[in-house]
Amino acid sequence: MPKKIMALGLILLLFHLAAPVWAQEDYRLGPEDEIEIRVWNHDDLTRKVRVGLNGTISFPFIGEIKAQGMTVLDLQRELERRLGPQYIIDPHVSITVAEYKSQKFFVVGNVAKPGTYPLTKPIRVVEAISLAGGMESGAGKGGTGSAIAVIVRAKPGIKRDQPSLPDQTPAGDKVTVSLSAAMAGDPRHNVEIKNGDTIYVPALFYYVQGQVKNAGRYPYEENMTVLMAVTTAGGFTDKAAPKRTYITREKNGTKEQLKVKLEDPIQPGDVVTVPESWF
Repeated sequence: MPKKIMALGLILLLFHLAAPVWAQEDYRLGPEDEIEIRVWNHDDLTRKVRVGLNGTISFPFIGEIKAQGMTVLDLQRELERRLGPQYIIDPHVSITVAEYKSQKFFVVGNVAKPGTYPLTKPIRVVEAISLAGGMESGAGKGGTGSAIAVIVRAKPGIKRDQPSLPDQTPAGDKVTVSLSAAMAGDPRHNVEIKNGDTIYVPALFYYVQGQVKNAGRYPYEENMTVLMAVTTAGGFTDKAAPKRTYITREKNGTKEQLKVKLEDPIQPGDVVTVPESWF
């Protein structure tokens, strides 16, 4: 794995470890969450209950109570209020979340562990990507060479069970962020992730064709040179003319051919062409 990707992965891990401590009691409950309720000195009342699709739970003596939208701490206090003093003198209730089901986000694209993750606490994009194992090599680069991510925002009130991809999403429902700026603490880029959001980390590529042993598409890495690109493609063939190697690059919708030296850097999307020798 390239050193820059390893370094970025380490930064993501350290950022995750350094994230502020968050108490479970601040979690806001929703349908399908499972909670365990304990009442001190009343083991017969200990039970696991699941928040119904209508947002309610049922508990002895109380009956149904609206749990959706309440924090764990709010629900604890509400149960204590309703249990005492009519049923239990000075009741002490504790609640833990046994299974998070109501809130989730998705991380897809060029990460180590793409998938669905429970939204158990307030979380921002850098920490979310670290939960998905960090970026793989070839992570998408923006115009400044920094890694980027595209956040597809979920519309309020619409439950999402599958990720939404940027190319299927209107421009107003997605935002592109610089991960290097996010890791530097810029809140404009290290945005908070909401329920149903999709984080997409794009992979960008370059292409090598002509007189190389394994022409094709390859993941782009920061600071790659023409020679590194050719080496990745198996190196020059016996018929190659290395000194006449050129790059085709698209700029503002127009393709242009650039004469290059082997030590020159390439950019994402470049097509490296190695011509055949005249002799």
